[in-house]
Parts: sequence; C-alpha cells; structure tokens
Amino acid sequence: MAPHAASWRDFWHDAPGRRFTRRHERLNGAQRHAAARVLRALLGVLLVLVGVVFMALPGPGIVPALAGLSLLAGESRRIAQALDRLELKLRALRRRSR
Repeated sequence: MAPHAASWRDFWHDAPGRRFTRRHERLNGAQRHAAARVLRALLGVLLVLVGVVFMALPGPGIVPALAGLSLLAGESRRIAQALDRLELKLRALRRRSR
C-alpha cells in the first residue's frame, strides 16, 4: 500500500479532535522530498482558492476548500490544530441539532 494511502487510513482511525494534528505529525516524521511538500502546499492553496470562488458562484465550494485545508494541515501545525478544533465544534453542533 502506498504511504499516503496508509496515512489517510490512519487519519480516519484517529480520534476526532486529533486527526489533523496526528496526520501532520506522521507526515513530518516521514522522509519526504521537498518537491512533494511544495506540490502538496500549492495544491492545497489552489483547492482553497477554487473553493472560495465556487462559494461566490453557484456550486459546492466548501468541498474543495476543505480538501485544500486538509492538504495544508499536513504542512502546518496551526492549520491542523484549527481543523481539529473546527471538527469538534461541528460535531457538537450536529449533536445539538438532532
């Protein structure tokens, strides 16, 4: 299995509120080429920008924006921690709405 596939599988098995930070730690503990890190960051920024544009236009803009943020979380601990906090808040909001 490819290393990135194992990383995403582990991501889904991690506890909510720690998923993004743990994935960030796994990615930064692994030997990765600088070019791969730059490409992941560029793709993340591109997806966030596409998501923002699609939010202004008719279409599902949140999906590419979240995908881009999850890629950026692999490179930035602050983004990873912010996404972990956001996940917990969204889960609590969903529980209250039921």
